[in-house]
Amino acid sequence: MESRSLSLQKQINRYAPIHLEPELTSLSDGDREALGYILKAAIVIDDIFYEYGNSNRMLRDWLKGHAESSSFNKLTWLYYSINKSPWSCLDENKAFLSTVDSAVKLLTDATKPVSGWKGVEYRAAFPLDKPPGANFYPPDMDKMEFELWKSRLTEKEQKDAIGFFTVIKRHDSLSSSSTQSDGSDQSKTSDDLFVVPYSKEYRSSLEKAAELLQKASACSDSPSLKNLLRTKANAFLSNDYYESDIAWMELDSNLDVTIGPYETYEDGLFSYKEYVTPPQLLKLNSLVINSRI
Repeated sequence: MESRSLSLQKQINRYAPIHLEPELTSLSDGDREALGYILKAAIVIDDIFYEYGNSNRMLRDWLKGHAESSSFNKLTWLYYSINKSPWSCLDENKAFLSTVDSAVKLLTDATKPVSGWKGVEYRAAFPLDKPPGANFYPPDMDKMEFELWKSRLTEKEQKDAIGFFTVIKRHDSLSSSSTQSDGSDQSKTSDDLFVVPYSKEYRSSLEKAAELLQKASACSDSPSLKNLLRTKANAFLSNDYYESDIAWMELDSNLDVTIGPYETYEDGLFSYKEYVTPPQLLKLNSLVINSRI
């Protein structure tokens, strides 16, 4: 355990914490109040980003809940928080967290006795290799399966499938290979796939974030900022981001906010899907702050 703690500490030491104190005196009282709601929305949006890295929320909650139980667990949670997943970004997404560390403790139905063996069989809390498509697609789906499925869709359905603001899922009833009564395997097929818009997949978080952005819009004294926050809140619920993108390009305010789905780096399969991020740019009096909250 000591060697693993040292290894984690070395990985963490590659990052340099920076404390920023932006000058807010130039903001109006309304915009300053709006900023408070924007930051609260950012915290909500941050939860969505965790889901791109690893959908096992129970794993995340367990690591966070046990962070103070030992120095090793504290380091583990810190590095997990940095990467938003069990894989290290600076090490070509190599897993820094062992599946054995977590699965047996996390899932009550993850273990079962194995006849003739003194150990247990367990279901890993996360795959050892990071899925190239993150959680935008089923982890066992490859490009060939996707293209075969897409070729059978209508033109409208194809646009949704490769759209920026959708995820691809498998029907629950066919989410894993099952054994039929005759003992044969029923394997997955591309017919299992279907499209889910962000507004539905992340509904709970996006509804909270939208409510906070609406409150921020009501507080702001800047007409263009009010419009951006209002249209972005609407986009979170409608899954239509065109109006909010135009509002962002027309923004003329001391407070410049970029929040929502923008970049496609996490989609390692096709670079189709934009991931939802907290405010990455807060411009205050021409001071640009890069931040992930």
